[in-house]
Amino acid sequence: MNNRDVAFILREIGTYKELAGENPFKSRAFQFVSRTIETLAENIETIVKEGKLTEIKGVGKSLSKIIEEIVTQGTSTELEELKARIPEGIPELLELQGMGPKKVRAVWQKLGITSIGELEYACKENRLLTLEGFGEKSQAKILTAIEFKKKFRNTFLIHEALVIAKDIITLLEKSNQYERAVIAGSLRRGKKYVKDADILVVPKKDAYPEQIKEILVNLADNPRMGDGVISAGSTKVSIRRHGLQVDFRIIESGSFAPAYQHFTGSKEHNTLLRTRAKSLGLKMNEYGVFKEETPLPVKDEQEVYANIGLAWIPPEIREGDEEIDAAEKNELPVLIDPEDIKGMIHIHSSYSDGTNSIEELARECIRLGYSYLCLTDHSRTAFYAGGLKPEQLHAQREEVNILNKRLTPFKIFCGIESDILADGSLDYPDEILHNLDFVIGSVHSRLNMNKEEATARLLAAMKNPYLTILGHISGRLLLSREGYPFDEEKILSGLKEYGVVLEHNCNPHRLDPDWDFMKKAAHRSIRISLGSDAHSLDGFRDIHFGWIMARKAWLEKKDILNCMTGEEIDEYFRKRKAGKGT
Repeated sequence: MNNRDVAFILREIGTYKELAGENPFKSRAFQFVSRTIETLAENIETIVKEGKLTEIKGVGKSLSKIIEEIVTQGTSTELEELKARIPEGIPELLELQGMGPKKVRAVWQKLGITSIGELEYACKENRLLTLEGFGEKSQAKILTAIEFKKKFRNTFLIHEALVIAKDIITLLEKSNQYERAVIAGSLRRGKKYVKDADILVVPKKDAYPEQIKEILVNLADNPRMGDGVISAGSTKVSIRRHGLQVDFRIIESGSFAPAYQHFTGSKEHNTLLRTRAKSLGLKMNEYGVFKEETPLPVKDEQEVYANIGLAWIPPEIREGDEEIDAAEKNELPVLIDPEDIKGMIHIHSSYSDGTNSIEELARECIRLGYSYLCLTDHSRTAFYAGGLKPEQLHAQREEVNILNKRLTPFKIFCGIESDILADGSLDYPDEILHNLDFVIGSVHSRLNMNKEEATARLLAAMKNPYLTILGHISGRLLLSREGYPFDEEKILSGLKEYGVVLEHNCNPHRLDPDWDFMKKAAHRSIRISLGSDAHSLDGFRDIHFGWIMARKAWLEKKDILNCMTGEEIDEYFRKRKAGKGT
């Protein structure tokens, strides 16, 4: 169990205690200790082994026993007992934006509501207006949250779906019954969330068809009960695994290339390809490209596209946009590769709410082959995340100076993720911002803005000459919280006018902004920063999802801040501060 896992269980206990109506001070104690443990530099397992749990602020004898059980057993008796007291549908109510434990308990205890369906009906009957703390506005917001939840039911974020799909590929490879097993569909194209995963399998020549089908069926949730099996035919098997629908296409070896292209999609892209093929007197489908009834050679995807006079199109941009015209004219962009990314930007250390020291973060960057680290802990207004006071910023700069001498030629740049305050100002006066190498500005509070308010707030922040990068522009959390609306045209114009870099936040719960907005920005020569927003060493992996979205946005090396070398980004930051260019 790592610190984050333990903190998660403690937060759950605190939430369930509040739902159960226990003393609110106990609930707050669990929430406080969970935050403390999550940001500890030392591993919680080590602390337990050394018997030092009670040295952690807020941890007494009873709480230390609960933490010890979590660390050693991986579970909590306290949590299980609390869950047994709460109706089954209650936790799902907590997933609705604006419905915290206090409000969920109120509708449960006073109206007998224990499911989303019951809550929706009660809202439409105006029954919530009789409860203290609820009004017409809050009732309307709950209905909006319910619609949002229903819209994305059975939807998985890209990182969740990829874990399931890659696990399946590994199991199929181990079965030794398949020549190939590959991910296709929207996952291959890099969609930010999906409702299903498409996997193509090519059985070995000596494999028995029934055995091939049986292996796929047995990957389902509860296959013997039939719960997770949707259909099982000779060419297509559909199951649910860990709740995700997985569609297997059983393909013959000779048809693999056209099938791989076809089942990658998108539907719009394939429609354009078939129309083009028809204009050339050809027929195109998942089995191949045909001149009358004669199949043309298609040993790989490159040949599939070449047969209709096109360069191979990367899967991420197959969205039926302008990729066909670009391929015809040999004007497709040279999309970025992982090795093009030279440094990590938007990283949190243990100075605020990160779990690792600056040196640990830097050494991990070096191990991964990066040349620099752009450090951005939270600013002082974000007290809930350990936001830095001016004296802490100074101490951090001193530590970074020492580390830079020790780790040369690797370089750590000292920045901050400054809260953009309600009036659009940044969180420190100019004399403090001046001493930083760069500044990311992000909105973390007052998220319920209308379009005009959000646009004005973001534009005001951009006017500050010390703002280098505009962070997670919409404030959204995918499948959880819609972002605030803003005027895209005005924001793009502002980014261009003030020379501000647009961040794409790579955290798979954000992926903010969407690829199409990044594409519009790049067309205006607005530079993009891929910000991993890492709070631990594991968070560095999220740059992978930013890389996928950058490719979807047609971005090349010249468009991306992280593709600069250490020397180039150092010069860029210096010129930006001096106001001599962007």
